[in-house]
Amino acid sequence: MQHSLLGSIRTKLIASFLIVALIPLLLLAFINKQTTEKALTENAQQALSAAANETSNRIDAFIDGNLNAVRVEAILPGLARYLSLTPKQRDDSPEMQLATETLIRLSRKDMLNILSYALLDLNGKNVLDTYTSNISQDESVQDYFKEPLQTGLSFVSSMKRSPRIPDIVTLFFSSPVRNAKGDILGVLRVSYNATVVQQLVTRQTERAGAKSFAILLDENNIYLAHSTAPQLLFKSIVPLSLDVVTQLQSKRDLRNYPIKELTTNESKLKQALDNEQSYLIASLEATGNQVNMIAIARLKYKPWSVLFAQPLAVALAPVEKQIRDTMFLFAIIASVVTFIACVIGQLLTKPIIYLTNIVFQFTAGNLDIRAKIISKDEIGQLAKSFNNMALQLQTSFETLEQRVQERTAELVIAKEKAEDANQKLEQLVNLDGLTQVANRRCFDERLQAEWKRLAREQQPLSLILFDVDKFKLYNDYYGHLKGDDCLIKIAQTMQQLLHHRPADLVARYGGEEFLVLLPNTDLVEAIKVAQSIQQAIQNQAIPHAKSDIKNIVTLSLGITSVIPTCDIKPDTLIASADKALYNAKQKGRDRYCTH
Repeated sequence: MQHSLLGSIRTKLIASFLIVALIPLLLLAFINKQTTEKALTENAQQALSAAANETSNRIDAFIDGNLNAVRVEAILPGLARYLSLTPKQRDDSPEMQLATETLIRLSRKDMLNILSYALLDLNGKNVLDTYTSNISQDESVQDYFKEPLQTGLSFVSSMKRSPRIPDIVTLFFSSPVRNAKGDILGVLRVSYNATVVQQLVTRQTERAGAKSFAILLDENNIYLAHSTAPQLLFKSIVPLSLDVVTQLQSKRDLRNYPIKELTTNESKLKQALDNEQSYLIASLEATGNQVNMIAIARLKYKPWSVLFAQPLAVALAPVEKQIRDTMFLFAIIASVVTFIACVIGQLLTKPIIYLTNIVFQFTAGNLDIRAKIISKDEIGQLAKSFNNMALQLQTSFETLEQRVQERTAELVIAKEKAEDANQKLEQLVNLDGLTQVANRRCFDERLQAEWKRLAREQQPLSLILFDVDKFKLYNDYYGHLKGDDCLIKIAQTMQQLLHHRPADLVARYGGEEFLVLLPNTDLVEAIKVAQSIQQAIQNQAIPHAKSDIKNIVTLSLGITSVIPTCDIKPDTLIASADKALYNAKQKGRDRYCTH
């Protein structure tokens, strides 16, 4: 039966030679293919990551340089002297001429990319501009005006489409202008052509590899730059909610297209960005759904992401040639082995059959088996060669397994470190550095989330806004360090008071102002909470010798409550609480009012 299946001895010899010679070759070819693919993938990943990181560093350097420049330029004395004049005194004054010449001189340092230099007064009015059409415009609602006034620091905006020129994308740098006493008199604003940033993104594509392309996304995952598909600019990678789309379109951060035309549906890319991955392999609908290797780098000064991508087929093209060469080599070896087996079949039947059996056992998984060398002729050498080959393969497999285990252990450690670092970073981002309660950013996110949830459930949402009475006098008398201690004590007292209400949020709104967000709480309950806060601070009996209200620290509180709806923006809750707080101050402080 065995003879009928295998045929003649010569056939057996041919089969044995083919098995011995070609199976290891196939294994090696497979391993080599896998190794080559891995090496090519790693090389491409490193090239893409290097290009992405270098590009992000270039953009960071550009932003940092301009932030430093506008901060230095804002302290030029001619600007402060001009803003210190009244509107009537400014017209045709020497100070106006000096300030105008200063702005023109500053704008000429980069005539290609700088669109205009402007001075804004404390009301946000454009009082002086190298682009004269902008003069007298109200820019008070713009973030580049409000942020420098609130923080006292230089600021860079997001990219915005120009309202007058459709193809122009602008980027604003701004910094507060101060007098010699340090008082803020206005804001110096620089309008840049954002093409300079887009060029920084696309400049490194050739160095990243053949057919690679670059993408720049903002914090809302909106395309700010794309080296091969500029038609995607100001579209998002995933669908956005109607509220977000409306808000972004009002700020000129999105095109005024229908919602269906504002996205490319790159959900896998969105997931990678949310998980802060630095590398992934995914298909992109905007580039023909071909599978791409994508490296991601993040900017330091803006929550933007730089992506460099290359088609996977391009990176692995050498593997296809290697497979063709291997198959050609495989065919040559098979022909040679068959010929040799036919010629020496009669002489080497028994040794070959023996070696064949050894090979069968080896290929079946018994890697420890070795052939006995019973002669010094070619058969003996063949047996010896087989043994060497088997040893090398066994060593290769063991080494490969060890490397896989070591790499797995390294990845586990790296993942744990990254998770720990992310957790610490999230705490730093969401906590106020002085009082260790939630900061404004954390409050805004919680307010948005609770507003949407309670709008669905039609449950009340209350807000308490309060500040410390006569706190400037407290700082002036006791010093800023004591003032900081006072704010810390107030914040921690509120935390302890509300610890039994885990859904509530205590946040520092700014300076001596604090917020308490009360989900699922109506106005009556909110008043009780406010009374508890006021009583708890009075119980602390923090001395305040300069207060004309009491000789201890007191609070003025504004309370408001509303059932959220989709038609009302969350900001109205803050505005309502602020009005109530204003009423409490007007009525003599050390009290609460509702609105």
